[in-house]
Amino acid sequence: MKKHIISIGFIAGLMFMNTTVHAQAITDSTTVANSGQYFKTVDPLFYQPSFYYLAIFILILLIAIFVMARTLLVIARGMAPQKEQQLKSETVKLVQTESFWSRFDRNVLTQAVPVEKEEDIMLHHDYDGIRELDNNLPPWWKWGFYFTIIWAVIYVFHFHVFKTGYSQDQEYIASVQAADEAQRIRNEKMADMVTAENVKFIADATVLSEGKEIFNKNCTSCHGQNLEGNIGPNLTDPNWIHGGGIKNVFRTITNGVPLKGMISWKTQLTPKNIQAVSSYILSMQNSNPANPKPAQGDVWVDDSAPTATDSTATTVTTTAN
Repeated sequence: MKKHIISIGFIAGLMFMNTTVHAQAITDSTTVANSGQYFKTVDPLFYQPSFYYLAIFILILLIAIFVMARTLLVIARGMAPQKEQQLKSETVKLVQTESFWSRFDRNVLTQAVPVEKEEDIMLHHDYDGIRELDNNLPPWWKWGFYFTIIWAVIYVFHFHVFKTGYSQDQEYIASVQAADEAQRIRNEKMADMVTAENVKFIADATVLSEGKEIFNKNCTSCHGQNLEGNIGPNLTDPNWIHGGGIKNVFRTITNGVPLKGMISWKTQLTPKNIQAVSSYILSMQNSNPANPKPAQGDVWVDDSAPTATDSTATTVTTTAN
């Protein structure tokens, strides 16, 4: 506070000096130079009434500033103990209300030195005005480094000394074997998933009997009891409208022929059922039923066609593709 009073007095003094010089400047003056010396002849300033008014005003201003500064100084001294006590109370309260994670970060993770104590850890060397603090490494970094050393020792003994763990080569071989086994299982499951691409003619009597049962239940109204044809074409001659062979027959039954009135059976029959009925139809090739419908479509020839027998047909040649 004393410094502020001195500053105010100094400023007031400058104002007074500036006012005096300004008053001198506006009076009539004569400057005479003699041997490098400057002499100034002016009318006495004290004879001017405005000077007294200005002096009285500055004096009153200085007295007011002095009284105000003294009053503020007394008030500040009276409040100092109270402010100090309040500051201590707020500091204690801050420490008490500090969260667990804040204390954990300050005491465990970083252990950073407070700014007001940095002078204690300041190193003596100086690089172009830049000095360095001798801070400790953060505890989390040091413990992480110690952990990597411990882990390296465990790793060496586990994998290279006692060899209780898989090496990288062993892990690779085991992964390849596991992938091969998974592929084998998928292939086995895919074998049960019959499509137009992997379907095959089955000459097994049980499968043909199942196919005949499905045909008699769903197809005789259009193709006849013995596949001789009715509304639909004759299925025992070598002519096929949409292609012969197991794949074409399977595809035709699965997707149907909507333009010719044949529905798609994929929503009513499973792929296994469609394979069975397709195999039965091909097993009836060249069975020469009574009253066959005239041939339609083109002749389908396949020299590798398998043969199968049916209780109502003679030995026939079938198409496998």
